[in-house]
Order: sequence, then structure tokens, then C-alpha cells
Amino acid sequence: MDTKRKSSFAGAADVVAHAEIAAQHINDLKAACANGDKSAARRSLRQAISELELARAMVRTGID
Repeated sequence: MDTKRKSSFAGAADVVAHAEIAAQHINDLKAACANGDKSAARRSLRQAISELELARAMVRTGID
């Protein structure tokens, strides 16, 4: 792979932003599980999944 060539696509920053938000929801999920809060765990998991699905759709459509 050519190290001088930067591999990227339009909207990559948006995909990263959604992934970072998902990571925060996963951290919330871990905390909820540690506290035994099943309702908060479900909510955090749903939010993380939603963010990752958005990121996946953005990558799949190849936003330009």
C-alpha cells in the first residue's frame, strides 16, 4: 500500500462521528450493566445500534 496516498471518501468524518457516539453509548451500556439497570442497558444498546446502522448506511451508499 502506498503510504503517501491517503485513502478517504467524502463523509468519512460523519461516519467517524457516528461511530464515536456509538462508542459512548456502549460505555453507557457497560455502566448500566455494572449497576444492574436493565432498562438503561436496553436503551443504551438500542442507541448504539442505531448510530452504527447510520454509519454503515453512510459507508454502504458511498456518500459523496
